[in-house]
Amino acid sequence: RSGGDMVKIMAQDTKDRIANLERQKIELNSQLEFLGYSGNLVRMHKIEEEIFEIEDTIVKLVGQV
Repeated sequence: RSGGDMVKIMAQDTKDRIANLERQKIELNSQLEFLGYSGNLVRMHKIEEEIFEIEDTIVKLVGQV
C-alpha cells in the first residue's frame, strides 16, 4: 500500500470523526435547550463543558486534515 493511500484513509477517518463529533454537539445543544426550560443548572453546566470539549477536539482534528 502506498503512503498516499494511507494519508487518504487517515484523512477520511478524521473527517468521519469530525462528522460524528458534530452530531454529538447537535444532540448536546438540543439537550441544553431542553434543560434550559427545566432550570437544571448543574446538568446544563456539564453539557456546556462537553460541548466545549467536542469543539476543542474538532479544532484539533481539523488541523490534521
